Amino acid sequence: MIMNHSNIRKVEEIDGRTVLLLAVCACFTSFLSTSLLGHGLYMIWLFLLLCYFELFTMGLGMLGAYILSVVWLAINTKYHIAFPSPLLFHMLYRLLMPAMIVCLIVHIPSGKLTSSIRKLPIPENIMLILIVMLRFAPTVVHEFGEVKDAMKVRGFLRSIRIVLFHPLSTLEYAIVPMVFRSLKIADELASSAIVRGIESPYKKDSYYIIRLTAKDIFLVMSSTIIAVVCCRV
Repeated sequence: MIMNHSNIRKVEEIDGRTVLLLAVCACFTSFLSTSLLGHGLYMIWLFLLLCYFELFTMGLGMLGAYILSVVWLAINTKYHIAFPSPLLFHMLYRLLMPAMIVCLIVHIPSGKLTSSIRKLPIPENIMLILIVMLRFAPTVVHEFGEVKDAMKVRGFLRSIRIVLFHPLSTLEYAIVPMVFRSLKIADELASSAIVRGIESPYKKDSYYIIRLTAKDIFLVMSSTIIAVVCCRV
C-alpha cells in the first residue's frame, strides 16, 4: 500500500537530528536566559513551532502553564506567599521550554528517530542509552494513559473530591500498575532491540530516508539565532 503524502504529519517530515538540536537550544535558552523577556520570547517561538506542526492544543496547554507559573512567581515575589511552593513554579518555569520540544520528539516515529541518532557522531554506548531513553518515555506515557482509563472505569477518578480525600489510594492504584508495566516494557524493548540486531557491529540500514532538508536547516538556524538573541536580551 502506498501512503499518500498528504496523510503524513508535518512533524514526521523533519529529521530526528533537527528535533534533538532544537531540544539542545531550548535547554540552553531556558537555563542561560536571565531575562524574563528573552525567556518568554523563546517560549512564544516554541509555541509557534508546535502550532506549525499541528500540535496547537498541546502547545496552548503548556503556554498556559508557563503563564501561570510566571504570574505566581510575580505574586510570590511581591507578597511572599509560601503555598503553593514557589520552587514548584520555578521548576515549571525552567522545564516547560524543553518539554515543548519533547512533544515533538514523542510524535516522531521511533524507527526514524533511531535512524537519525545513528547518524550522529557519538560513541556507540551513549547512542544505545539515548535510543532506549527516547523510545521508553513515549511508551510509558501511552501506558500511563491506559492505566488512567482503567482507573476511571473502576471509579477511582470519578471526581476531584475522591482524588483529594483519598490521595494514598489514588497513588497506589496508579503507581503499582505502572511499575509492573514499566518492567514489562523494559523487557520487551530489550528483546526487540536484540532481535533487530542492535548488538551487531555491522552497519545498519533503515527504510526511512534520513537526510537534512531545507526545512531542517531553516528550523535549526532560526532557532539558534533566536536562542542567542533571547539569551542576550
